[in-house]
Amino acid sequence: MKRAKKLKLALLAASALTLAACGEAEEEVLAYPSVDDCIKAGVHDAATCEAEFAKAKEVHEKSAPRYANSGNCNADFGYNRCYQQRSSSGGSIWLPFMMGYMMAPRMGANVYSQPLYRPRSDPSSFYTSGNGRVGNASSDGRATVGQSQTRQPKARTRTVSRGGFGARATSSSS
Repeated sequence: MKRAKKLKLALLAASALTLAACGEAEEEVLAYPSVDDCIKAGVHDAATCEAEFAKAKEVHEKSAPRYANSGNCNADFGYNRCYQQRSSSGGSIWLPFMMGYMMAPRMGANVYSQPLYRPRSDPSSFYTSGNGRVGNASSDGRATVGQSQTRQPKARTRTVSRGGFGARATSSSS
């Protein structure tokens, strides 16, 4: 009986380790701080780099993290890295500046672009609006990111009331 319990325990531990080792599939993307960097990389022509930047900018306006005040935005992205946007109803929100853009190649010639941000907690790395870290980009912009981060980000309608972009929240009980 003891041997059966030990075997069950060993199998349970092995399956937990296997599940922990199996992360999300990664996808290769192109990440650039600017249109000029995209053009210099030579992967796409200037017209494509400019068009995809414009698409990412449009997505940024809809999906960027939103803050009720400058202090919370600055806490997550750093001083002078946020701007105020007025709404048609007369209110305002704070958004981080777009610090780059990512192009995720799709089947055929389709490319999906989205904005990238650099949080204060990790200023040398790019993050998507969904808080997914983009791997270090090579000189031609190639990087990897979790496959879920290459999907179109959802439009944000709520503001973030506390800091934390680019970091993981944890809690503990006593």
